[in-house]
Amino acid sequence: DDEIGRECLLKVSYNSHDKLKAVCRSWEAMLSSPQFYEDRKISGTSEQFICLIQAIPKGNSADDKWQATRAYGLTLYDPLQGAWDRLPSIPQFPDGIPLFCECFWVDQKLVMIGGWNPSRWEAMNSVFIYDFTSGKWRRGADMDRIRSFFACAVSPSGLIYVAGGHENNKNALRTC
Repeated sequence: DDEIGRECLLKVSYNSHDKLKAVCRSWEAMLSSPQFYEDRKISGTSEQFICLIQAIPKGNSADDKWQATRAYGLTLYDPLQGAWDRLPSIPQFPDGIPLFCECFWVDQKLVMIGGWNPSRWEAMNSVFIYDFTSGKWRRGADMDRIRSFFACAVSPSGLIYVAGGHENNKNALRTC
């Protein structure tokens, strides 16, 4: 019965969802549905994760592992399972996330705003969104201007406010 299967899937750890999506089309559709994750919250079976920005080690030896590290990635920690898992790279930045970006959690999505392009060392106005339902990154609408080292806040309705910071020539911004 589909309902019994759904009740069982609601209890399975998020870390296993990608593997379960490969079982059959109906499970893939169910596990890709935002309603499924809402039902997990309502049933009390959704997990709490801690998202960390961590340096990505370079090299293989103990001596060069942390030398000249300028790449950073996103790591999820599940405190109940004691499990660590790295989120996939942003397609535009396969070697690490933008430097000095701001990250927020909004409606089951991780939103990454602005920062510096890690290869060109230029401030950006880009917005990237990781959807935990699909397990994929997508490009969001760009901020109206390039800025770095800015302040951010999320309203209770999910709007993200960006204020201040510096533009590409390091001049202070007085806009929001």
